[in-house]
Amino acid sequence: MSKTEDGNFKYNGVPVFNVGSLDFAYFINCHESGSRILSKNIKHDKLQEHYKKSRTNNFGICYEGVIIDLRTLKKKVIKE
Repeated sequence: MSKTEDGNFKYNGVPVFNVGSLDFAYFINCHESGSRILSKNIKHDKLQEHYKKSRTNNFGICYEGVIIDLRTLKKKVIKE
């Protein structure tokens, strides 16, 4: 595991971005509501760049020691 100066690191080849509270809340809210993640709403520059290139959730986010692997989160299917 190698950390960069801004706190980002890779764990088993998966990039983990050290984000602020706004980005953390944004990703959690998108997951809970089932809405799409828009790159323009991501505040962390390197994470925004990574998401624009990949358009997949092949990364993790870290906020104050809480790490969420977005690869494992599944979208909820809401049936009416």
